[in-house]
Amino acid sequence: MLRADTLRSRLASRRAVVATFVMIPRVEVLEMLAVAGYEAVILDLEHGPIGVADLPALAAFAKAAGIQSIARVGELRANIIASALDAGFDGVMVPHVSSADAAAATVHSARFPPDGQRSLNPYVRGAAYDATTPDGLARFDGHAAVIGMLEGRDAIGDLDAILATAGLDAIFVGPIDLSGELGHPGDPEHPDVVAAVRDIFERSAAAGVASGVYAPTPERANDWFERGASLVAVSADAAMMLDGFRAVRERVAAPDPGVGSIW
Repeated sequence: MLRADTLRSRLASRRAVVATFVMIPRVEVLEMLAVAGYEAVILDLEHGPIGVADLPALAAFAKAAGIQSIARVGELRANIIASALDAGFDGVMVPHVSSADAAAATVHSARFPPDGQRSLNPYVRGAAYDATTPDGLARFDGHAAVIGMLEGRDAIGDLDAILATAGLDAIFVGPIDLSGELGHPGDPEHPDVVAAVRDIFERSAAAGVASGVYAPTPERANDWFERGASLVAVSADAAMMLDGFRAVRERVAAPDPGVGSIW
């Protein structure tokens, strides 16, 4: 059940991964995104109505659809991180990693000893129910990517130390929260925010760490890939659905109420 071509290996080799955030915990959404050609989905436990009980089925359907799955947990909690990885997610993303200590705690929560403090259980779905040998546990442990989200001034100030954290596979910039920190709340396209993200990318590349970011539009996603991003989450399922619904409705020339109606 473990993938040969893992999300972690893709990040390490800097191959582009096009993703989106998933707020609606439905397998049909994952399947449609896979059909549309997305390489990864980021299940949003922080803002979406997604709980731990939803994770095994969502991870299984993502795998069946041939798409990489990342769980964006709500906070740095070791038990939730372990639950996502035990369920078989290809990566875990932890928000508000604002210091080297937080980055180290993120890695420690996601890795088995001696590299971390994650509890061992070889019979879970993520381990193919049979990681009962040292080699099997090592493969299970090394399978998933660990991604820390940078969303504020403190993270930028401690960026070099965060990037030096052993076992951190990538950093992911949250430009919406960052826009508020930089005095432009809700405007991730503000020049100050864009400049800050570009600086983070440059420093990440220099440190040899993969970088990712949220992009509200395909145009911005293209720009971020050109700037060196490895993982770009373009919009979100709910936003794209609403855009599609609106686009179709606006093309329908419905008559005025009561005109031509049998009612």
